[in-house]
Amino acid sequence: MNINCSTEKLWDVISTPGILEFCHPFCKENKVTRWGEVGAQDTIQYYNGLILNRLFTEWDVGKGYKLLIGQGRYATAKVIWKITAEEAEISMLSISIDLYSDIALKRYPKYLRWAIQKFYLLPNMSKYVKDVVQGFKYYIETGKRIEKNQFGNNRMFSNMKT
Repeated sequence: MNINCSTEKLWDVISTPGILEFCHPFCKENKVTRWGEVGAQDTIQYYNGLILNRLFTEWDVGKGYKLLIGQGRYATAKVIWKITAEEAEISMLSISIDLYSDIALKRYPKYLRWAIQKFYLLPNMSKYVKDVVQGFKYYIETGKRIEKNQFGNNRMFSNMKT
């Protein structure tokens, strides 16, 4: 999604410790343990109470980062945040998620995992990524903090009683 700002400003925002509380429509709290390089760590508490840990595995100043996200010792996905210059004052922020569905869905029988992934996980994750990027766009372009579930609820991350 294109955002009306330079790549430098976009990097400054996405690399700010605790920024998810200002830009992420499903984030209740973003606690930082270590920041600013490979090995950085934080946690996200979602409005539905879920808490996930993020461990940054790549930190490419001005271009983006890669991280592992999950609970406990196991990552349930690899997430890539990438900045691309479109024009002098227009940048693109993309977020892609590589789900480790066998880990994320390990409590379900193997014969059900494909259906859960296809009909529940992938559609909800697609909406999730779009809404998170839209939250960063909103914050950068307006200077205003994102509201809870600003672009609608997400069945995986929202407290549905909003």
